[in-house]
Amino acid sequence: MTTLKSLAQYLNLSQATVSRALNGFPEVGDKTRLRVLNAASELGYQANANARKLATGRSRMIGIVLHSPDELINAPTYVEELANISHHLGDSDYDLLINSARKGKALESFKRFVSSRAIDGVIIKAPDVNDERIKYLLEQDFPFVVHGRTDKEVDYAYFDIDNEGAASQSVNLLADLGHKRIAMLNAPSHFAFSAQREEGFKNTMKERGIDIADSFIVNRPMAEEEGYKAAIEWFKDKNSCSDLIPTAVVCSSVSQAYGLYLAAKELGIIIGKDLSVIAHDDVIAHLKTENFTPPLAVTRSPFTDSCKPLADTIVAILSGVEPKNLQTIAPVELVVRKSIGVAHQEDI
Repeated sequence: MTTLKSLAQYLNLSQATVSRALNGFPEVGDKTRLRVLNAASELGYQANANARKLATGRSRMIGIVLHSPDELINAPTYVEELANISHHLGDSDYDLLINSARKGKALESFKRFVSSRAIDGVIIKAPDVNDERIKYLLEQDFPFVVHGRTDKEVDYAYFDIDNEGAASQSVNLLADLGHKRIAMLNAPSHFAFSAQREEGFKNTMKERGIDIADSFIVNRPMAEEEGYKAAIEWFKDKNSCSDLIPTAVVCSSVSQAYGLYLAAKELGIIIGKDLSVIAHDDVIAHLKTENFTPPLAVTRSPFTDSCKPLADTIVAILSGVEPKNLQTIAPVELVVRKSIGVAHQEDI
């Protein structure tokens, strides 16, 4: 096995020079650095992680924290996302270190993970409106990037999608078809993206001159059973011709929409005719919206599109790029399908 010592002997250089060349120290000339890197590749040299950390002060590890140990089981798409992020980090010679928050002690677990200095930076997923993790990282001046953002103007790096725009496009599409009783099945209100989608929904409804019944905005976990329950509550008295029964629903997730489809079938409601449905689609493998019956209209933004930007952004921060220069809001695509239709004349 090639060691730092044998590599230095092979090159007739000191171990200190070889170490500095391998770790990118600026005082080593380009010609020497290239010679060292070529020899290391030729001889199959791999730096000892502990030695490299001592030399550079870096572990070459990026952390990400699960909300609970069950997250990988209950959200199988997260496994694919983690694998993609890890792959892209590997292109820059970084590895992904996964940690799980302790039940009831999430912030405490997070602080311990960061303060251990086992990681050089951290990726924050699905931030809360007032996210204590972000406040802590800013206080500690610790490198991080957020998948999402807590406000319109922030001082940290993020990759987000246009959540307000997604809700706004959905409302405008339904309003153009004559719908006046439009409901929103949103994610839990503590999530920042949920607040952004609600803002887009409310603002666009106001712009279109459409009133919102108190019962028409519901916040529930993004799960099939929650969509089912919400639909049962809205449509259990579907024959009463009540103004409190929606003619269209904007869902925050495909899983919620699927549950709503199941409830509609049970209640004899025809999607696309009696009820129009549109959802935000992260493009997850086990719920293909084009295969719904009828195919589900969506605002679409594949979650896998975030993996490379998140990996590249945290690497850029660690390379010295100013975080405020690393802020991206990706657009969403509106895909119109047969789950939406013109409002009935009696509903207008």
